[in-house]
Amino acid sequence: MSRELSAKGQATRQRLLDAAVEYLAADGTVEVAKIAEAAGVSPSVIYRYFDGRDGLVAAVVDGFYDDYQERVFDRRDVPGTTWRVREAVRLELEIAFFYDHPLGRAVAGGLLREPAAAQVDAGRTRAHSETAARNIRSGQRSGELAPSIDAGLAGAAIIGAVRAMIGEALVRTPPADQRAVVTAALSVGAAMLGVGELAPTPTTRGPRR
Repeated sequence: MSRELSAKGQATRQRLLDAAVEYLAADGTVEVAKIAEAAGVSPSVIYRYFDGRDGLVAAVVDGFYDDYQERVFDRRDVPGTTWRVREAVRLELEIAFFYDHPLGRAVAGGLLREPAAAQVDAGRTRAHSETAARNIRSGQRSGELAPSIDAGLAGAAIIGAVRAMIGEALVRTPPADQRAVVTAALSVGAAMLGVGELAPTPTTRGPRR
């Protein structure tokens, strides 16, 4: 919403978001009446804070990707003295984020059944592919990656492949071992970039959440 909210309004909006996260994670969809009941408000209150049901869903998925951006792509404290090590740690952080977040399974596994969620997901995934391309160009400038790599294609391929692997891992019962997913993702990334290794050393491994 563009208007400034009072502290009470912010608290109400957050309760609605929290309830929507819970329902989306469990069912892949939301019902306005159930969300309102869980938040302790009448259904009409939702329209004070969001553009209806689609607006609420979009806000939830955008919030997921805002957290993802902050904790993975925007991190400036990723350890490592080389591009390869830093990006390997960043890949670990990405996988950990999906494993830890309540919506990680639903987003990565394609379980969200709301059109508004799909629209946000497509746009944010495209933006992440562009970020991956910029990271690859950084590796090329440092001399660690071949200049012949098409950064745009490689970035999109890595983002898509890693997302598919995380989705497959999380929809299993029980979910696949997180470390195994990291190992597989590192191997795929290395193969796509034509490097012999894309893995952090024990002394530079990123923080676990």
